[in-house]
Formats: sequence, structure tokens, C-alpha cells
Amino acid sequence: MANESSNHSASGKSANDYFKDGEKKFRLNDYQGAIDSYSKAIEINPNNAIAYNNRGNIEDELGDYQSALNDYNKAIDINGLDASFYINRGVVKRHSKNIKGAIDDYTKAIELDQQHATAYYNRGVAKFNQCDHKGAINDYTKALSLNPKHAKSYYNRAISKNNINDTKGAISDYTKAIEAMPLFAFAYYNRGNLMERLGRRQAAVTDHEKALEIKPQLITAMNERTENKNLIKNKVVNDLSNEEDINHQDAFYYYSQGNAEQKRSNNQLAIDYYTKAIEVNPYYAEAYNYRGLAKYNLCDYQAALDDYRKAIEINSIYEDAYIGCGLAKSALSDYQGAIRAYERVLVINPKNVAAYRNRGITKELEGNLEGACSDWREAASLGDADAAEWVKAQCC
Repeated sequence: MANESSNHSASGKSANDYFKDGEKKFRLNDYQGAIDSYSKAIEINPNNAIAYNNRGNIEDELGDYQSALNDYNKAIDINGLDASFYINRGVVKRHSKNIKGAIDDYTKAIELDQQHATAYYNRGVAKFNQCDHKGAINDYTKALSLNPKHAKSYYNRAISKNNINDTKGAISDYTKAIEAMPLFAFAYYNRGNLMERLGRRQAAVTDHEKALEIKPQLITAMNERTENKNLIKNKVVNDLSNEEDINHQDAFYYYSQGNAEQKRSNNQLAIDYYTKAIEVNPYYAEAYNYRGLAKYNLCDYQAALDDYRKAIEINSIYEDAYIGCGLAKSALSDYQGAIRAYERVLVINPKNVAAYRNRGITKELEGNLEGACSDWREAASLGDADAAEWVKAQCC
């Protein structure tokens, strides 16, 4: 092996040769081979910031976030003036759920290069992850001022606008996304959902058919919507015996629509459907529970907690609702309240993995690592792979 001052390895290949090998292997999807080549390039020339950066990109792609973070840190240590290094490190921090760290890195990239559309776009995505929809919209707008044809900026801005109830603005942005990328199936699909929400049914059908034409894999989602609609159409055919049965059928329709929208991360639309279900049937515990989940996903933790409590009021042994209570209370920094909610679950079902797992996380947040480890060991014994990893990493 060559020493640090050498420009070649014992095989006679230079750092640049290995670097080029890494690029070639990456293009051929030989990720491990590319990592090996970049590693050899770094052995010969430990000051090649781009080699660290490129190796980090592959590690991020493979889900090895800690190794990727280490490589991006090294690239930045060598050259702290390259905005792309900060953008890439921001991406891996976001993948690691360190949203604040990601935003800090994107902001640093913008300080270094105020014309970098990708930095604004990525910061918008991170702000969306924090439920800062207005901040996300501002960043997507800045990205679009620099790159007016970026379909994903329009698409993501539409999602954020929908989450602040700017339905018309969202439809306009989905339309612009389609203009920039005419085969953008999900933009057609989401615009169709909003058209349906506004009562423009023919426009909704047209958009959904176009989405399906472009991306046949959406057939499952389309069938789900069709089946839900057929529940209503079939009421007369089924000759339901009384008004209460009809109301329950209506409530189930709205509940099912809410579930379909929540699966597609259309949380605000899901909330609207769950609310309609509850209006029809005020004792629909599942609708309260899943409306709570949709509100939790939008970071409206107090409103989520209220819905979980209502579900529990209707069904006092509703395990999922207690889990939701625990998550919402933890998000509101009521750690003792969260622990009590998880303990209630374990009274109902002593083998509820999520209760052990989440109670452990809450104890860790309180600084009680010993208690956290005890809960994670129990979760691991019940088959939770993540908890098993946490025990290995943090518990003696």
C-alpha cells in the first residue's frame, strides 16, 4: 500500500484512476465496487473531498446513514466552501430524522450560493417535515424563481397549500406541475382528488383516468375509491331496513374514504372525511382515532390528543387510541402522561410491542436510559428488530 505522500498505489494505479473507476462502477449500479474504488482513491489521496462526497452519496443510497454522514463531514472539513457538500449532508440528516440539522445545512448551502435552487427545494421539504407549511411554500417559491420548470417544486408546494386549506392554490400548482412534466401521474391524481372535494366530479374523473393511463399501478387506489363509492350506490339495492343502518353505511363510506386519503398522505382531506363520518355517527371510535392520527401527522398534537381521548371515551379498551395518546402527549412534552397511556395499553394487552417500544423511547427522553433499555429488551423479545438494535447500541 502506498504511503500518504504517494500518488499511486502498489498496483501502479493513481488516485485519479480509482476515482474514475468509482464513477464508472456507480453508473453501472455496482455500488459496493464504487465504494471500494473511492476508498482506494482516498487511501492514496486523503484530501480528495469529492471522493468522500461521492462515497457518502452511495452510502446514503444504501441506507448507511452514519457512514455517509462521516464522509460528508470529512468532505466539508477539507473544503467548507462547496454548497453541494452541505446539501448532501442535509439530505442524509433528513433521512436520519435530524430535520433541524438538515435545515441548518441547507441554510449554509444557501449562504454559500444564493442561486442554488436545490438548496431551497430541499429546505422546503425539510420544513414540510416539521409541518412548517408556510415556510416550505416560501422555499419552494424561491426554488421556482430560480428554476421555473421544476415540476416537483410545484407539486410539493401544492401539497403544502392544501395543508393550509388553500385548495385553489393547490390545484393551480398541480396544473403547473403537469405543464412542466406532462406525465406526472401523481399530480393528476392529487388534482383529481381536490376536484372531487370541490364537487367537480367530471374533472375529477378525467384526472383520475389520466393518472391511471400514465401509471397503471394506481389501479389499486382507483379501485378503492370506486368500491367506496359503490357502498353508497348500493344502499337502495340492498334495501337497508332502517334509517340507522343507512346512516352507518354513510359513516363507513366517509371513514373508508378517509383511510384511503390517509394512506396517500392527504391528511387534511382525510380529516374532512373522518369528520363527515363522525357527523353521521358521533360514536364512531375508529373515525376519531384515525382523525387523531391525521392531525398528529400534521403536527396538531393537542387536537390529535382530543380525538384519541374521544375514541377512548367510546371504547375504553381501544389499544391504538391509547398508543396515539402516548405519542401526542410525548410530542407535547408530557412524558409522564405518555408513560401512563402506554401502561394502560399493557394492562389491556401485556404483549403490545408498540407500547413497550414507545414507553422506552419516552423514558429515554426523560433521561431514564435504564428504564428505556428494560422496555426495549421486552419489545425485542416480542420481535421488534429496531428495539433489538437500540439495546445493542445503547444498553450494557
